[in-house]
Amino acid sequence: MTLLLITIMVILLVTIFIGTPVGFALGFVGVAITLLYLEPSHLAQIGSIIFNQGTSMNQLVAPLFILMAEALAHGNVATDIFLVLNKWLRKFKGGLALSATLAATVFAALCGSSPATAAAIGRVSINEMTKRGYSPDFATGVVAAGGALGIMIPPSITFVIYGIITENSISKLFIAGIVPGLMISALLCLFIILRVKMNPSIAGETFEAITGSDEPENSSGLKQDLKLILPPLALVAVVIGSLYSGLTTPTEASGFGAVGALLLVFLLGRFNSGFLTKVTGATASTSSVLIFLVFGGMSLSYVVSYLGIAQNIADAIISASINKWIVLLLVYILWFIMGCLMDPLSMVVLTIPFIYPTFMALGFDPLWLGVVSTLAVEIGMITPPVGLNLFIIKAISDVPMGKIMAGALPFVFVLIFALILLTIFPQIALFLPSMM
Repeated sequence: MTLLLITIMVILLVTIFIGTPVGFALGFVGVAITLLYLEPSHLAQIGSIIFNQGTSMNQLVAPLFILMAEALAHGNVATDIFLVLNKWLRKFKGGLALSATLAATVFAALCGSSPATAAAIGRVSINEMTKRGYSPDFATGVVAAGGALGIMIPPSITFVIYGIITENSISKLFIAGIVPGLMISALLCLFIILRVKMNPSIAGETFEAITGSDEPENSSGLKQDLKLILPPLALVAVVIGSLYSGLTTPTEASGFGAVGALLLVFLLGRFNSGFLTKVTGATASTSSVLIFLVFGGMSLSYVVSYLGIAQNIADAIISASINKWIVLLLVYILWFIMGCLMDPLSMVVLTIPFIYPTFMALGFDPLWLGVVSTLAVEIGMITPPVGLNLFIIKAISDVPMGKIMAGALPFVFVLIFALILLTIFPQIALFLPSMM
């Protein structure tokens, strides 16, 4: 069994490192191991599993939420949210950084993707902060950390994939991410306030100090501000509220979200002739990658399950009486490393089929596992020197990579602190699902 596991990992790693997309690599390994260790007739079973999964209504959840996110991103809703919050907080020292974090919190509840959240908020906020005298490393660190909220606050695409692979309730996973997401947002805001308090120079000057006025030119009134920020908040409330109350399934909620996002952009007057083409094209591209990840993951999961690899790993750990917290710590480290090398969806599809039975045998809650795994890989994505989100920030800004890394590092420790809190107090994630 050990030789079989090594064979699988070697083939998988070689396939990925030669540049094969992760979804195709997973599928190739599943088929290769089937041909090597099982009867060819098992290929028909894999095909049947993929067909059933591909025609399941659950597969509509991710594409519809992606459509919702793309519509709002192309409709510049993230910019609206940031500018309104910036106006409300501009009198405070560090107000722009707080505005970026809070805007990321709101947009995360409309997006479901970490890179998309960082890119959407970063395009407008980084330039605004540096123009106002903010330290470039501090400005980019704020956005990189805020992007972490994209896959924690529902609707999270990572939770959708985790729920499909482990056969857990996607609705409960979404609800489990609410309190941890808000907690992380609060910790980031508190950290920003403390850093600015200790070192005011990193936050430049307030708008009032620069202009001698507390109102920007051509500033809109409160009524106009509310017109811009209340509709996205209402859309969040409808999607999450309908899931929590049980009025809708995740598929229905994603449909409401997608239609609501398109309607919102239309009412804002930004639904031009090329808008729908851009949005649907981006949605199809992202969804295709996602679907192949699921199909490849299901192929490998079938092989791993049929050969009893995952169960043997669990039995070996249990029989060796290894402390479950040691196992958890080692897996955290693995996720940190993998988060530096690949996106969260690939990490979930690649690791969960192997470790899920072990964690269940050790007595961990499956919903809690979904939350901490998501946060752990997100920490890897903003960890220097190769965190993937750092390259997203570099692509949308003129800040040197060295400064981006230096700015992100302090926020890594904030997220690690959040992970420690979730580990010690799992009810942070489990309280709301238990009330459903």
